[in-house]
Amino acid sequence: GPSVKPNYLLAVFFVLCVVSGLALAHALSASLWWGALPGVFAGSLPIALGRVAGMAAGRCAEALGFTLLVAIGAVVCMEGIVPVLNGASVRVEQHLPLLLLAPAVYVVYLAQNRAGEAVRELSVADRLGVALGGPPLVLTLALAVAVAGGTLLWIRYVGLASPSWQGMAAKFVERGIIPPLTLALFFWGLLLLANKAWVLWREQRAMARPERNDAILLRAQSQALAAEEADVDDYMHLVWKKAADFYVVPRYVNWAIPILGFIGTVLGISLAAAGIQDIIGSGDSLGALSTELGQAIAPLGIAFDTTLIALSLSVFLMLIQTALQRWEDDVLVRYEGRVRAGAMRRGQPDEGLATAASGESPESP
Repeated sequence: GPSVKPNYLLAVFFVLCVVSGLALAHALSASLWWGALPGVFAGSLPIALGRVAGMAAGRCAEALGFTLLVAIGAVVCMEGIVPVLNGASVRVEQHLPLLLLAPAVYVVYLAQNRAGEAVRELSVADRLGVALGGPPLVLTLALAVAVAGGTLLWIRYVGLASPSWQGMAAKFVERGIIPPLTLALFFWGLLLLANKAWVLWREQRAMARPERNDAILLRAQSQALAAEEADVDDYMHLVWKKAADFYVVPRYVNWAIPILGFIGTVLGISLAAAGIQDIIGSGDSLGALSTELGQAIAPLGIAFDTTLIALSLSVFLMLIQTALQRWEDDVLVRYEGRVRAGAMRRGQPDEGLATAASGESPESP
């Protein structure tokens, strides 16, 4: 039940806080005591609050988990990505614990949030936001940065170990900051879509077995249409609006990734043009010009590789988003049919029942 699950999650959260504190200290090359003591304090704080203030423990654990994941993302970025881009040696073993802990902290945060929502009183709009919205954006971005950092470290490590991978590694770690930014945005969008897919699967599965009462959409329907004067059209308008609002950020990510690639193209061509202009005005001999010309056109690699990476990632992400939207439309059409049929059984007139029963998709706002 709800009274047991948060206690279990708090125990898991305590362990994660202690281990994450040790991993952060190890990644920063600091004494492990500097990580163990704050980890023990942070992990035990929600448990102490739980004995005094009840459900305040869950909210405290959510806030601390949020802060912990942001700290992990920042450390991986500053201590992993930036040194690698500057040509420093790869230290995968130093950041591997953080890279493994970041998804664990993220999952425990979502589970703790889910357990808290089961016992909190939520409005209809908030309930629909839980069912159809996505996870916290900053939290997911922090995890995306950590995953992108781990991917870059792995690509760099494999490139150094295998000559056949050196060209691929160079495209990601030797072309400036744009490929890492593109990769972080890609994982951000991918994590948002993955969370949406999991929520849709959970709701679809729960609605197929309504006797369990696990579907948030069914609880929102009961809450919204409890009054006799409740309007089904207004409720479904809110449902479709909440579903559409989620895709604002994924659409932005799908727009920003190719734009970053084109910015890299313009940057690379600009650097190459400046280098060629310097060579033309130098007046050196032909032998010297051949060497300098090769160095001058080297930035063209930035121009072409950044665009290649960005467009490839964008095409893959857009494909997943399109498939997810089609799936969600199908789930919501069937859900609307159930809502309107329930309204008709209560004696509420509804002209849209025939459309919903026929399987035609209503116009979403």
